[in-house]
Amino acid sequence: MPSISARAPRRRPEVLTSRGLRAVAPDGPANAQAVSVLLVLITVSLLFTALTSPGSVPWAAFLPAIVISGVMHRPTEHALIAGFSLSAIVIGGVLLNDTRDALGSFVAGMLIAAVTMWRSSWRARVGVQGRGGETLLYELSGDLKARACMPQLISPWRVESCVNSAHGHPFSGDFIVAHRNPGSDRVEIVLVDVSGKGLKAASRAVQLSGALDALLGAVPAHQFLAAANDYVLRQGWQEGFATAIHLFVDLGTGEFLVRRAGHPPAATFLAGCGDWEVLDGRGGPALGLLPGADYPCESGTLNRGDAVLLYSDGLVEKHDRTLDDGIDRLLGKAEYLVPCGFTGGAQELCDQAASGEDDDRAVVLFWHD
Repeated sequence: MPSISARAPRRRPEVLTSRGLRAVAPDGPANAQAVSVLLVLITVSLLFTALTSPGSVPWAAFLPAIVISGVMHRPTEHALIAGFSLSAIVIGGVLLNDTRDALGSFVAGMLIAAVTMWRSSWRARVGVQGRGGETLLYELSGDLKARACMPQLISPWRVESCVNSAHGHPFSGDFIVAHRNPGSDRVEIVLVDVSGKGLKAASRAVQLSGALDALLGAVPAHQFLAAANDYVLRQGWQEGFATAIHLFVDLGTGEFLVRRAGHPPAATFLAGCGDWEVLDGRGGPALGLLPGADYPCESGTLNRGDAVLLYSDGLVEKHDRTLDDGIDRLLGKAEYLVPCGFTGGAQELCDQAASGEDDDRAVVLFWHD
């Protein structure tokens, strides 16, 4: 088959949006100073009220200033506010001869100050303060979702995708990146499963998705997984790797190419015979394991009514069954999509995954309507 992988390079997108970069420091020094002054004034007011009207202000009223400071301030500023609030409790307890009740609030304040100082120190290590860390994570999650948006296709081509994280976690170790140059008939989609779970997998997914987004469409299809493998190897992840499956479709001819790196095989539905078939040809090793790895290609043509299904191992793996059993189960579920059409099928297959909520799940369903 003649090569259909050549394309013009595209401009490398930024991994973080400008909104994400601004999220690193949303609360500037002026705002932090204003909060500091306000907390000091509130603490002084509480102490004055406690001294002039004994019993009107509980000692615990001095503790919220420590919590607020821990959220908003850097370690140095937080230490000053916490010290000032704790000193106010000590001064008030001594002057009012109420040291027993004040002691309980003082001890609670010390514990709160220790925990919030630890959190503030961790934020300072990565250069964020206030709500910056949470906002940055929100922006990164948004970037993953934006890259997974499927491109607009010309009729009669359709594509759907779905990514569900384990137990509804905001980040998933499975992600999808898709690309189609404006006005081009060539579409590329890669589905990736990063090793690990939780925040470690999430950080790798964010990093790798940005790199693959830059590579997708910028290098020929036959070189994509090799370039991705080189990138992962350069990261030097300890016990870290990723599986991937790359789909290239020429909308003008219906020809498609599939290459995979340690990933479960794709499946195709052939309307002529009415069956799903597994493309179980030899694939290459997972990304990040072997320098200079080779990634063989499987090809075919999508005619009217045909479809290609990509999925992650969360849809087919379960501790009490083999991978082949899981794939058979998945294709059995996919059979039920045929009579009513494939619309909504990606979400339906994700919801019926073998792993349930215990693993990340991702599906891409591409078909010729």
